[in-house]
Amino acid sequence: MSDHLSVQKAARYGVVFLVVAAAVCFLVLKGTDVRIVWEALSKTSLTFLAVGILMAEFFHLAEGINLRILLCSCGYPVTFWQGMKYAYIGFFFSSITPSSTGGQPAQLYAMKKDGIEIAHGTLALIGELASFQIAVFFMEFMAVMALVSGKVTPSVELLVLAVLGFLLNILFITGLLSVLFCHRLKEKILGFLYGGIDRFPVKNKDKWKERLEGAFHDFQICADLIKKKPQVMGQVFLVSVCQVICWFSIPYLVCLAMGENAAGYFQVFLLQTVLFMTTALLPFPGAAGISEYAFMKLFSGVFVKNPMAAATLVNRGISFYSLLAVSAVMMIILWKYKGDGKCRNLSDGSS
Repeated sequence: MSDHLSVQKAARYGVVFLVVAAAVCFLVLKGTDVRIVWEALSKTSLTFLAVGILMAEFFHLAEGINLRILLCSCGYPVTFWQGMKYAYIGFFFSSITPSSTGGQPAQLYAMKKDGIEIAHGTLALIGELASFQIAVFFMEFMAVMALVSGKVTPSVELLVLAVLGFLLNILFITGLLSVLFCHRLKEKILGFLYGGIDRFPVKNKDKWKERLEGAFHDFQICADLIKKKPQVMGQVFLVSVCQVICWFSIPYLVCLAMGENAAGYFQVFLLQTVLFMTTALLPFPGAAGISEYAFMKLFSGVFVKNPMAAATLVNRGISFYSLLAVSAVMMIILWKYKGDGKCRNLSDGSS
C-alpha cells in the first residue's frame, strides 16, 4: 500500500468519523437545555479532569511499553518512543475505522518501515492484544457475577449485548492463544494459504510459498522464545492489568470532577466494565453512538446532580476523544521517528 493511498484512506475514514461524532453529539444534546449542560460543564473540577486524562493516557503508555517488551524479546532493540509510535498509530487508525480494522495494518506498516519483519510485528501485536483481552476478561468475570447477583441491572437490550460481548471475548482469547502457541493450527493456516496460491493465477508460486514459509518460521521462532521466557508475557500481562484498571476508573474520576457521590468506586468500575462488554465488539468506529447510549442508560443512577448529557460528554471526552486527539498529534510527530533496530539472529535462542 502506498503512502498516498494510505493518506487518502485515512482522510476518508476521518471525515466519516467526524460526521458520526457530530451526529452522536447532536443526539446526546437533543431534548436537553444546552445552558444547563454548559453550566454543569463549567463547574467541573479541572484537577480531577486532569487526573482522569492522565489515567486515560496510560492506555497509550501501556500499549507502547508492551509492544516494546515483545519486540525486544524477538531481538529488536526497540526504543521507548518507537513503541509509543506504534501505540499511537494503532489507536488512531483503530478508532476511525469500522471494527478497528485499520489499526494493526497501520502498525505493521510502521514497523516494517523501521526494519521489523511482518511476522515478528504480527506476533507482538497478537501477544499485546491477547494480554489486554485476558486482563479485560478478569474484570468482565467480576461484572458477570454482579449481573447474576443483581448488583448491576441493565436494560434487557444492554444485558443481551453484555452477555454476547463476554462470550465473544472468550472465543476471541481462545483464538488468539491458539494462533500464538498451537503449532498444528499454524500448519493448517499455512496449508490453507498454499492452497490459495495454487488456485489463483499468480506468478512465481514457489517464491510466494517460500516467503510464506519463511514468515511462519520466523513467527514460530519468536513464539517459542516467548514460551521459553514466561516472564515476558508475565510483564506484559501486569502492564495490561494496570492499563485496564486505569481506563475503567475514568468514570469515577468524572463523578469526583462533577461532585457526584451516589455510587462508590467499585460499583462505578463494574458499570464501566459492563459498558465495555456491550460495545467492544460492535462494528462502529470508536464505538461511537453505542458507547454514549449505553453510558446514559447504565449511569443514570450515578449522575443525579448533573444532566446525563453533560456527564456523557465529559466521560467520553476523557476516555476516548482526548486519547484520539493525543494519538493524532503524537502520530504525526513520531511518524518519521526510526530506530536502528534490525532483526538479530535468533537461531541460537538469544533475545
